[in-house]
Amino acid sequence: MLLMQSGSENANPIIPPVWEATTLLAGLAIAILFIAALISIIRNKHQTPVGTARWILVVLAVPVLGPLVWFLAGNRSSRTSPTAS
Repeated sequence: MLLMQSGSENANPIIPPVWEATTLLAGLAIAILFIAALISIIRNKHQTPVGTARWILVVLAVPVLGPLVWFLAGNRSSRTSPTAS
């Protein structure tokens, strides 16, 4: 009867499968946000090269908060440029 074992043998007895799936999805969402922020920073034509380098360093230094700050504040600040009179 050792040949007929259930699939729950390989399951982690400490961490429920729901938490493993939630952690995997959260990690995937963070990775997508991180990559999207880097692509958005690189493609932004309104930033100076120094500004682009600074934003890339911020996103690399703070992988979760950096992309959020870019999409909430940095991306908008590059769109609103003062009009020359």
